[in-house]
Amino acid sequence: MARKTIRRGLTAALGVAAVLTASGAGGQDKKDEKLPDIKEIMQKGHKATDNYLAQIKAEVKGEKWEDAGTHAKLLNAFGEALGKNKPPKGDDKSWKELCEKYASNTKAVLAAVEKKDAAAANKALGAISGSCGGCHKAHK
Repeated sequence: MARKTIRRGLTAALGVAAVLTASGAGGQDKKDEKLPDIKEIMQKGHKATDNYLAQIKAEVKGEKWEDAGTHAKLLNAFGEALGKNKPPKGDDKSWKELCEKYASNTKAVLAAVEKKDAAAANKALGAISGSCGGCHKAHK
């Protein structure tokens, strides 16, 4: 159990370092940034067995605010990056609107976690989970 916790912590720390580097906070030039693609955002943020949404929900429930903060920052970085990608189908106006909502919701998750507000975090997580179908129908 302790190894699993340590491994998750290291994985999260490496993920934060990667996001900070990709966002320019690591001091790298913009041309060296790697924009996460839609597949990576959806896989790590939503699909994988240890996806950020599930981790944040569990960490909020267990009041593990530091861990939830780490994952909320990663999810928020994905929220900021999603709209910079081109969707496989659908019009640009719809994509922009849906990505802005997604980014707003990921930002709300981060803000709630930083305030240690479980109700607000769960509400924002629910908004993200409830938005999948509309975006997928229009753009996947």
